[in-house]
Amino acid sequence: MEFHVLFVSLFLITLSLAKSGDEIHLQWALCDRHPFIVLQKLNRGISDPYKQAPITYYDTEPPIHTRHGLMFRTKTNKGQPISSVKIHYKDDKSTDPDTTDCVWDRYGSNAFYTCERRSPMHGKALWSDEQVEFAEGYQSVAWENLVPFGPFQNPKWKMKIEGYKATFDDVAAGQLHLMEIEVKVPKSSSNETYWTITDQLERSNVTLCHRQEGKTLRLLRSMGYLNDARVESEIVLA
Repeated sequence: MEFHVLFVSLFLITLSLAKSGDEIHLQWALCDRHPFIVLQKLNRGISDPYKQAPITYYDTEPPIHTRHGLMFRTKTNKGQPISSVKIHYKDDKSTDPDTTDCVWDRYGSNAFYTCERRSPMHGKALWSDEQVEFAEGYQSVAWENLVPFGPFQNPKWKMKIEGYKATFDDVAAGQLHLMEIEVKVPKSSSNETYWTITDQLERSNVTLCHRQEGKTLRLLRSMGYLNDARVESEIVLA
């Protein structure tokens, strides 16, 4: 019965994705204890990451925005400190391609349309006027109440899994390692690719998290913010 429900969910995802975009980012949330364990299970050995830079997440305390699909973060991109505002939608949205990057993301049987606005950080202001407008168009934000969670180191490794180019990254939040594998593929082959890589990860004994979701939600959940049944029922996307 569970397999039938999952199959129907994935079929509906495929129909939805056919309506927009040419690419989807497939994501696997991993729950092994350390990234070196994953690298060894995938026969990659212990190697240095190709990129390592800190990342900081922002929300109110207790968090109210992340569970509604609105996320704030700062990090370094090509040596430049930047801020990022991301919004998760159920369906594709019309946005300005010159200022907003949008793509389909998928975790397990859940797919959503993610739009992001980035901005270089200058002086004390973390968020640009364009980012403020973008976020406020989705949800009212008490900007002065946003607090940092981090910074955390975020190493990344490149690899191939079953012939597909993949990125493996880890957000090291103290003793907790929030790890993901991401593969970017055309939407037309996303289901086949998803199952091919899932099968390989399982055969390699990589520990897939029971709850397939993004690192920000996992971080806040680990801190006890999202474990309440009432809060859980409020995790929604527009």
